[in-house]
Amino acid sequence: MAVNNVVVLRDGSFGADMGIILYMSVKNYGTPYHALLKPLLIETDDGPILVDTGIGNPPEEVAKYYNLDHGEDGKDTLLNSLAEAGYEPKDIRMVINTHLHVDHASNNPLFPLAKFYVQEEEIRYAHWPDRFQKSGYMKSSFTNCRFVGLDGEADIVDGVSVIPTPGHTPGHQSVIIKWGERTIVYCGDVAPTKTNLERDIIVGVLHDPVAALRSLRKIKKIGDEFIFSHDSEFIGPTKL
Repeated sequence: MAVNNVVVLRDGSFGADMGIILYMSVKNYGTPYHALLKPLLIETDDGPILVDTGIGNPPEEVAKYYNLDHGEDGKDTLLNSLAEAGYEPKDIRMVINTHLHVDHASNNPLFPLAKFYVQEEEIRYAHWPDRFQKSGYMKSSFTNCRFVGLDGEADIVDGVSVIPTPGHTPGHQSVIIKWGERTIVYCGDVAPTKTNLERDIIVGVLHDPVAALRSLRKIKKIGDEFIFSHDSEFIGPTKL
């Protein structure tokens, strides 16, 4: 069995408007939402795989839009969370980015020995985004990454694969984990919260809303367990 364990990590949280988390949910406009940042660690026979890297401590011109919170002592970080799980950055040789937005890829430079598995379309778009998506990317977080460009569905190691789930961004992908009899989907921003999935509501930051809805319904058919990248429910680091 290639997958031995799955651990939900943390990289603090940010403040969001619930009306952005739930697309066109007018009654939620202006309602504050405490969005956690939850990278994932997959322990496999081929070594640990990190899924997404969180937001870290971006420059003030980026951070001012996120209302970041790394805890009162500033220790609610990916590196501390990873250390609690027994790993250092040098141990991570494989990273899967669901996409390259600031809150999912800013800590990429902490892992210089890793290869980064990302859809080719996402790599292209991150370098030349449309104006309405430009603020979501910070090129310094991925400029020096050793990318392994993917074109569609791909097996990363035995038991870990990715599928294209565009809509939030053109090259967004979700991660499928086969662990024994379990099929776990790490949604990324196809469904950042449980409510998105359960109520069939796409996220409000979009490149293509029709594609986003198709992607949401696609993962619902695949998984029997789901991990939500920004859901406010969390106990961890958590071994599933």
